[in-house]
Amino acid sequence: MQRHNDAVERTKCRRKVYLVFGPETDEASDYASAVSILDARLVLIPARSLKGVWTYVTSPHLLNYLLTYMEVVNHGKRNDLAKLVEQVKGVVKDGTAIISKPDLLVSGNSIVINELELGATQDVTLNQLINLLPGDIRSIASERGLTVVSDSNVQEVVRRSLIIQPRIRLDYATKTVSGGGLWEEEYVPQFTVFTTAILCNGTKAKGDGESIKRWIDKDGGGLSNDEKKRLEDEYKSLVSSLKDANNVCTEALGGGRGLTSLFFGGKETIGKGLAKLIEW
Repeated sequence: MQRHNDAVERTKCRRKVYLVFGPETDEASDYASAVSILDARLVLIPARSLKGVWTYVTSPHLLNYLLTYMEVVNHGKRNDLAKLVEQVKGVVKDGTAIISKPDLLVSGNSIVINELELGATQDVTLNQLINLLPGDIRSIASERGLTVVSDSNVQEVVRRSLIIQPRIRLDYATKTVSGGGLWEEEYVPQFTVFTTAILCNGTKAKGDGESIKRWIDKDGGGLSNDEKKRLEDEYKSLVSSLKDANNVCTEALGGGRGLTSLFFGGKETIGKGLAKLIEW
């Protein structure tokens, strides 16, 4: 009996994934995903510092990515952050930076980050900005410091922070590089912070009797009639629950178990792209 119960539960879980994230190709015209995941945008990137080893660097433009997403989700701290960003914009000029802690200063009035020397002053506004950030990020930024440079300067800072990784593709027989098999890839350093937003709606699936019957015919191969009847009841309950957008978001973020990490991009097999998820 336990084996059959497990089979029904596995089938239900698989259908739950479809109801939340959208169906497989052969059902693609039936309904769309109930979850929209926006592009991940760069907000903070670690940069080498002549004093203090490394510090977080950002710019008004990068902070505006965060503000935009906060506006999309109507985040409660958006107005507070918007005021601080406006203050920062009025202070940061090309060739200069503002910093959250004096430990980063070289010779009293400059900072050297990624081998770029910029005139720098401490600004308490950045400490207020750090305090708005979510837990782990706030702790790291408080320890390592936060530096804001101009939008003109941040491009070069980011470029110099990137890790260039040479890659080769070997010919299996000769163990030499195959034609066109030498290239380089760019990776962001550890502790880089991106922002995204996950928007949830109630499931788009109709979940009527005809739809559920079709799902059972497709999903229920190998199940007994009694198990199919149980699966039908489970599907009805599942669709009813996932009509609530809050329940959809709960499932998308780990079904209440607390999703804490996720691989981004297509480099999982070589250990790249693993990110820690911090809900704000």
